[in-house]
Amino acid sequence: MIKKFIFYFSFLFFINLNGQKPDQQTIDSLWTVATDKQAYAHKGSKEMLRLCTEIYYQSKNIHYEKGELRALVKMSEIYINEQNYEESLNKISEGLLLAEKNNNNIIWSDLLRLQSNVYSQLGYYEKADKSARKALLIADKIKEDDRKHLANSHALRKIAENKLQENILEKKYDSVHFYFYKAYTESKKLSPNFPYRNLRIAKNAKNMALILFYEDKIPEAEKYLHWYEELTKNIKENPEYTSFYTLKGNIENRKGNYLKAVEYFNKSIHFSKEYRILPLELAESYSGIAESYKELHDYKNQSVYIEKAKKITDSLSAAEKSLVEKVARSEKTDESKEKYPKLLVLGIMLALVIAGITFFLLKRKKIFSRENAFNEKENGTEYTQAGNPVEKQTTITDSQELNNVIELAKTNNSSFSLKFSEVFPTFNQKLLEINPQLTPSDLEYCALMKLNFDTKQIATFKKSSIGSVETRKSRIRKKLNIINSENIYTWLMKIQ
Repeated sequence: MIKKFIFYFSFLFFINLNGQKPDQQTIDSLWTVATDKQAYAHKGSKEMLRLCTEIYYQSKNIHYEKGELRALVKMSEIYINEQNYEESLNKISEGLLLAEKNNNNIIWSDLLRLQSNVYSQLGYYEKADKSARKALLIADKIKEDDRKHLANSHALRKIAENKLQENILEKKYDSVHFYFYKAYTESKKLSPNFPYRNLRIAKNAKNMALILFYEDKIPEAEKYLHWYEELTKNIKENPEYTSFYTLKGNIENRKGNYLKAVEYFNKSIHFSKEYRILPLELAESYSGIAESYKELHDYKNQSVYIEKAKKITDSLSAAEKSLVEKVARSEKTDESKEKYPKLLVLGIMLALVIAGITFFLLKRKKIFSRENAFNEKENGTEYTQAGNPVEKQTTITDSQELNNVIELAKTNNSSFSLKFSEVFPTFNQKLLEINPQLTPSDLEYCALMKLNFDTKQIATFKKSSIGSVETRKSRIRKKLNIINSENIYTWLMKIQ
């Protein structure tokens, strides 16, 4: 490793000193440094980005498009690891054009899979599925068998992951299981001497364990995890152990072995920090260990880890919000370009109909709000201007404690969630009983709605857009299985 670092810096020094352009061989040597198995762990994301950027521009200077494509793929992966989805999409878009131009099906398929990953993280499951399936089609065009099997395995796994994210609340796991198993089978077709063959198979074995865990088939899940350990026992440094130990921790929580779960989650946290892996995976470990401490009645540690998970999800959501809006605008622009000539007249007619219906509903809503404010006052039910019922509180309503919580919400104070939990001690617990996958950020938005803040107010407090808040509320509605006809505020008010 030290020799590779010396080579890297000597290489850059030589180029700068002589003012000469590198040839393909020297760029390929530099690429070997970038793709070393432990490079990311030892260098960190910033240094890796600098290295890949150097490879990209040196390749561009001599029109070495294979070098450009390699660098673009690696930069996209790094940006995804850092949850910088906007930069990742920029690099992916540039790479897709270049890969298609060069008929480089291996990299073309890889980039489509990465694009699918970003879309699924942002909640655009239809776009994510489309990209993953296109990656699978492109993979079939790869001539080299091993590379084809590997690309097929990657694409199939991405399809499964998309379906899992989309259907986890409905607990529809059949198709997820099907695609994970196909990915697992495809990876087993790799030649015995293919680089990191065992690790490729192990990743898919871990995914099989994951879906079996969701299907509550714990013994079978543990068999796949044991197989994973066997396949990776000779790999000294393995970042994949981050998610491996997170899954082990979740299984022990399910079995009621909470002290063992804490042990596994701590191992996951250790690996996550050591290898500088996805912040989102670290947040998942924090959430899991918080659940363990809750069951152990160690509420102090539970609060500590909930807060740690919240800090990560909050920092990620800021970048995600703006990009969700950007992707949405882009999606609408693309659709309008395709459909505008045919749907102009229909669109105008539809707009007029919607305007008429909206006017009628608003007028009716205003009357309804006034009537309820007058007629149900005796029953203690009041309504906001938005028509949402104000929860009838106990003596807490008039207390300074609740007023403090409201002020913390208005100032977006980091201690809001903790203070809210003190005032409403069972609220988060009951929501998590409905869906344990709710993030700390989801719970915070539920708390804000519980306090009857409307969309505009929440957007102001969170320094976000109304569109982003509506998107978040829509996701929460789906996670909690709230039917479209039910007012989410009314639903949350019933949770005591």
